[in-house]
Amino acid sequence: MKFLPSLIFTSILTLSLAQAQTTMCFKENHKSISTIETTSLNGGECQNQKSVQDMKKEGWSVADIDISKTENGSNYIYIFKKEELVLSSVNEKALEEKILQRLEERKTLELATKKKEVKMRMSKDGKKLYINKCQSCHGEKANEIYGTSRALSELNFFDFKTTLRDYGLGEYDRGQAFVMLPYANLMDSRDIKNVYSYINSLKPKENQKDTQKEIIEEAK
Repeated sequence: MKFLPSLIFTSILTLSLAQAQTTMCFKENHKSISTIETTSLNGGECQNQKSVQDMKKEGWSVADIDISKTENGSNYIYIFKKEELVLSSVNEKALEEKILQRLEERKTLELATKKKEVKMRMSKDGKKLYINKCQSCHGEKANEIYGTSRALSELNFFDFKTTLRDYGLGEYDRGQAFVMLPYANLMDSRDIKNVYSYINSLKPKENQKDTQKEIIEEAK
């Protein structure tokens, strides 16, 4: 299995989970509200060594504060909160397979879209040529038999291409070669593919073939 670039795994190999951590610190009978944030607090993570400012520098935020008056000052109770990112590894193989699957699905969709666009272009170009050169004899749906010829809608790509080629070479004649010769010599390989694609589009959907696949397979 071909591994994806490490840069992709660097960004999606881990899941970032936010985990909240809390602690409570307090100070009793503190006399000045202007100095409380720089005074060391007791309890919790403070342990009489860290002030409110110290805790903030370490990534803590004040989630709540309670202040109550006493005879000798005020009691302060701080609830601090800190968000921590916990990295959780995921199954590398499963992740890679999932990404590769999505890439393959996207590739398949893009290919199908491209084939559809090519088919529409071929059919559009073939329609113009068919109407101008073929329709008067073979009918609007390419299902009319002209003289002793076969209905074009019944031909597969090999027969369609070979018949035109043989008309051009003078090797095929069912009594209408003199009519077909100018058209056979006029159409190049691209014109033949486009006209065949248009004729195929005239059929009911259930009878339409994958003309691109048929053309490719016939060329092998």
